[in-house]
Amino acid sequence: MPTSPTMPPLARQALADPGTLKSLVTSLGPENTDLKARERAFKALLPLAQAKPGALLPHWSTLAALLKSDKAFSKYPAIHLLAALVPADRERRFDRTFHAYFGLLDDEAVSVAAHVARLAGAIAQARPDLEPRITRRLLALDRSHFDAERRDLVKSYALEAFASYFAGSKQQGAILAFARSMWKSKSPRAAKAAKAFLKDHPSE
Repeated sequence: MPTSPTMPPLARQALADPGTLKSLVTSLGPENTDLKARERAFKALLPLAQAKPGALLPHWSTLAALLKSDKAFSKYPAIHLLAALVPADRERRFDRTFHAYFGLLDDEAVSVAAHVARLAGAIAQARPDLEPRITRRLLALDRSHFDAERRDLVKSYALEAFASYFAGSKQQGAILAFARSMWKSKSPRAAKAAKAFLKDHPSE
């Protein structure tokens, strides 16, 4: 099986050896407290998922189970890997994972919620049929448990997602209102993102 020269050696090894691949996936689990081992596994698996998703798709259920972990360090790699696999997910496994995945927009860890919001754009582009549902989830971020500043921080990542598919969305008015609500946010990142988004997508 040909491998991508841009993949790190451990990713190439995992592609050639199912045992290594399974071990790397297992390393992401919450029971593994070895930070370096988890990081090494994630850095190998993400380029593998992007270049050769077929190799990792059989491990979808294991990755999806990590979304329900009580450890952010296990959820974080799972959300990235699953998003990378969606374009190759011909069996539409993501349909069964949708609720758990986007439920993390209200995760205890703001970093997890923010990255789910950002990765939503790539998922919507890969699955246009899910875009309306994804957009509704992002637009509902004001109902999350975060305080106003952290909530707006997560919303700034949602704007990145919206920017990637805004032209094709039928909810443009709601998205623009979402951006305008962040104009005077106490979160510097959110205010900057809102102004940039509204500049690029002026309302008629």
